[in-house]
Amino acid sequence: MNEQDKLKALRFFLRVYGALSLAIFVPLCLGIVLQSSMLAEGGLMNWTIWNGVICGGSRGLCYVPPMLFIIYIVWAVFLFLAARDPQGYASFLDFTVWANLLHGAIMVIEALSDLHRYWSKFLTDIPFVTLLAIGIYLLRPSSPRKRDASVSAPG
Repeated sequence: MNEQDKLKALRFFLRVYGALSLAIFVPLCLGIVLQSSMLAEGGLMNWTIWNGVICGGSRGLCYVPPMLFIIYIVWAVFLFLAARDPQGYASFLDFTVWANLLHGAIMVIEALSDLHRYWSKFLTDIPFVTLLAIGIYLLRPSSPRKRDASVSAPG
């Protein structure tokens, strides 16, 4: 795949992930803020969240999950911005690769520690963050500095 094709594929990939992130995290954020029974223990959509994070055992308004969801919502917006100018957002894309790769690795360890309860994370969260990291890594065109160095290298 040449550099232009990779860039075009990366732009599409970032837009798809941005849209998926908004479609997932906006409803989850609203569900937590509105204390939807679907997200409660035993609820229809409970498998989408880590129960221990919900409220830390309290019945009041949960603060941590909405803050985490807001981070993912903002991240989604930046995926759209990076799709317009991947080279201009190179450090954001590097951060996204590493943050999601390590996030996925930690989630694997955590899910394995309570597999009977969190087996679904291997079908949801873990592939979602890991595929984002791998996709950006594979589709990212080489940086201008790397291209320039390879062109000017004697050979």
